[in-house]
Amino acid sequence: MNTQESERFRCTYLLPIRRVRASYGEAKAFAQYFRELSKAGCEVLVVDGSPPEVFAAHTREWYNICRHVTVNEKYGYLNGKVNGVHTGVDLASCENLVLADDDIRYTASDITYACALLERYELLRPQNYIAPLPWWARTESARMLINRGTLRAGDYAATCAFRRSTFLRVGHYDGDVLFDNEELVRHFALKGADILCATDFFVLKRPPSFSKWMEQRPRQAYEDFVMRTKTVLFASLIPTALALGLFARSMAVLVLVTIVVLASVFLALRGLLRDRAYHFLAARTVLYAPLWVLERSLATYWAFYWRVRYGGYPFGATLLSKGTGRAWVEGGRIESRIARGQVRARSWRLG
Repeated sequence: MNTQESERFRCTYLLPIRRVRASYGEAKAFAQYFRELSKAGCEVLVVDGSPPEVFAAHTREWYNICRHVTVNEKYGYLNGKVNGVHTGVDLASCENLVLADDDIRYTASDITYACALLERYELLRPQNYIAPLPWWARTESARMLINRGTLRAGDYAATCAFRRSTFLRVGHYDGDVLFDNEELVRHFALKGADILCATDFFVLKRPPSFSKWMEQRPRQAYEDFVMRTKTVLFASLIPTALALGLFARSMAVLVLVTIVVLASVFLALRGLLRDRAYHFLAARTVLYAPLWVLERSLATYWAFYWRVRYGGYPFGATLLSKGTGRAWVEGGRIESRIARGQVRARSWRLG
């Protein structure tokens, strides 16, 4: 692509993707989405790690709609998606990049807003909301709200935007981990990048299928292992309830359940009210917060099984032993301090 062609784009939309088998319907839907992104001024760059026959099928559907390339084999991280990200950054024509998982859907106004924020910040970390909402997506939405209610930086998004020059300056982030999206953000924070935790900027996320959602349950619990207090808390809930049922009165179990239900709903409601998230996340999802707590308690033991039985968690054909990477702890502290300062600044401006 020559300089004149690249100047007509406001950003590069980077999608790392890998499919074991081709889906005609999904490829068609992506083609329509890519057209919308192009109209919004995006250079659409798809880095495809699929097998050759699937890659060829994608090429047939996306020809002349996007830049469709293979992963550069010089990158050898265990998490293949990270290899796709580095490949895409190398090939991007624009300074501004929007990186997104395959279930994210930006609108033209989202792209405009993201690019405007990148004029001030080096990395943008928005929030997600899910639509439509089958029951398992409501449970996932409750998790997102609880994170918004407890974490200064808000929920972990499946997308971010950053300047290409900053990515090249801060260097490679840990690509041998499961939780690669947040690892990238915390790596930027650790290396001194100017980041924005945009807890009031919401980008649509499509719900996973039920089978995909079930597959993600132990993985998310596995990613939490670095947060030992959180893992111990969820692992202790079911044994505590059983112990109270065996050795104490049933009223004690009822009290424990009541505390868990009220606390989870309160935190979800707090996340819903923060930055008026109720405009995007349905208010009724706060009622699914206790169901998410139960699910995470069970999934924690599922993740323990993977850790003990296999020594890691499967990511495609690879077994990853680390849920989080080098930048998680210190980068997270820095990110939290940045987010706290941004909240105070916002409150001061509004006050």
